[in-house]
Amino acid sequence: MRIVRNVGHVKRRKRIARWSALFGFLLLTGTFFIALRPGLLLVAYILLFGGFILFNVGMQQVGKWSRTPRNDQMIDHQLANLNDRYTLIHFAQIGKRVVEHMLVYPGGVVVMTAKELPGAIVGKNGRWRKGGGGLRRLFGFSGPQLGQPSVETRLSLEAVEATLAEAQLEADVSGAIIFLNPRAELNVTDPDFPAIYGDELAQFVRDLPIDESVRSTERDAVAARLSVGENLETTGGAPVRRRPVRKRPVRNRAT
Repeated sequence: MRIVRNVGHVKRRKRIARWSALFGFLLLTGTFFIALRPGLLLVAYILLFGGFILFNVGMQQVGKWSRTPRNDQMIDHQLANLNDRYTLIHFAQIGKRVVEHMLVYPGGVVVMTAKELPGAIVGKNGRWRKGGGGLRRLFGFSGPQLGQPSVETRLSLEAVEATLAEAQLEADVSGAIIFLNPRAELNVTDPDFPAIYGDELAQFVRDLPIDESVRSTERDAVAARLSVGENLETTGGAPVRRRPVRKRPVRNRAT
């Protein structure tokens, strides 16, 4: 399997996360000195709230980008046995959106939204929430966040479709939501995208439909068009190169 990673994006996100956590911490500590001055109590409360938010958001991002293994490395491990017909692309700058994980396979492209949080996760009709009480959510504020994986997947899928359509390249484009933490507990009803555990990812990919009519040059052209970033690192297989191919429209495979 060929792996393309936008390492420039990873480095930038690490740097932003550390500075956010540092500035948030400085705001929190500086608030105590400001609160001692008459007439500045309201300002102190505003800075305290802002510092709390900034520090926790920074710590969330530090955890996401500085831990080992990161989400992209965990996906690499799960799919390590795929052959050179597969290209895994991480953190591609597709238009104005960074698509964190994509797999170009011999039947199209699957966009993957990865989440690393533990615990109960409830999904129904494309809407998601954490399980558990309010106290558990409060203590998990600085940890991995759930967000709305269906919305994130749909936006990434649309960005990929638009980019391929612009280049007049054909590919079936689909999406999946991957929960990588082994302590995640899914309770999902009628998802708009497949929702699977990390250790199910390899089997999920093996079950993807293969289109034998797609030539290797066409598949490589799709991978090359989606391998966009400021500092790309390619490992495994041959480097991704742009090649002239027969132009055909994009197809969106229903999930």
